[in-house]
Amino acid sequence: MAPNHLNNIEQVLIDNLRDGTYNTTAGIGSGSAWTDADVTVFGQFPTTDETKYPCIITELVANGIETQFMGQNLTDITGSAAKGELYGMGYNIYLMVDRDSSITVGTPYRERRLLNYLMLNCANVLTDCDFTNISPETEVEERHFSGFREIGYNPQLETWVALASVVIVFKNTR
Repeated sequence: MAPNHLNNIEQVLIDNLRDGTYNTTAGIGSGSAWTDADVTVFGQFPTTDETKYPCIITELVANGIETQFMGQNLTDITGSAAKGELYGMGYNIYLMVDRDSSITVGTPYRERRLLNYLMLNCANVLTDCDFTNISPETEVEERHFSGFREIGYNPQLETWVALASVVIVFKNTR
């Protein structure tokens, strides 16, 4: 049976966003931007009654072959010859903050200031997301974080929203 790369990677991505951890000084130690109680992370769009702010929503929007090797020959994580390719998966990451959301870090952050705080710290988490301990079969080769765009306020929902994309590329061996 083939390894469950997609679900393995997605679980690490969501767990890291839930923890809010990222690397600090020269990769020694880690910081935490929030705790589980501060920010709710959803692995898909929640229903209206499940939504809790502030929140991060991860949405898998694409997957497919990134690079096909000549003859499909590659070396797997154990150093053995295998067949496969580099495979990629793309996520949209949404940040949403409502009028009542607040996180206190020294001083309370609310509304647009809270969205700014979440954008910077979410970027730190996504950039430093460590995929080395996923599973013995899953080898993440690279990741590409596009940064936040489409930042704005929705007056009907009274929410501030920001959108980023991340692509994660891994060896798909068979």
